[in-house]
Amino acid sequence: INTDSRRLFTELLTAVRGHFQELFRKLFAGGAADIVLDGADVLEAGIEITARPPGNEPQRLSLLSGGERALTAVALLLAIF
Repeated sequence: INTDSRRLFTELLTAVRGHFQELFRKLFAGGAADIVLDGADVLEAGIEITARPPGNEPQRLSLLSGGERALTAVALLLAIF
């Protein structure tokens, strides 16, 4: 079960990550975003979201302004769907 779970999660994370990066660039008209696992084991790792809106430095999601955070969340939700 763990082997299948690791494989499925990794495949899904790769797909969502690609869609998230593309949607973020479209919504912000530039910039970059990424989803990174925070830990060695895929099943126990946390997920870190970093974003760099155009003209800003890369930041963790919690350090973005309210509007940037909301638009990043929309990009992530659309990427998941």
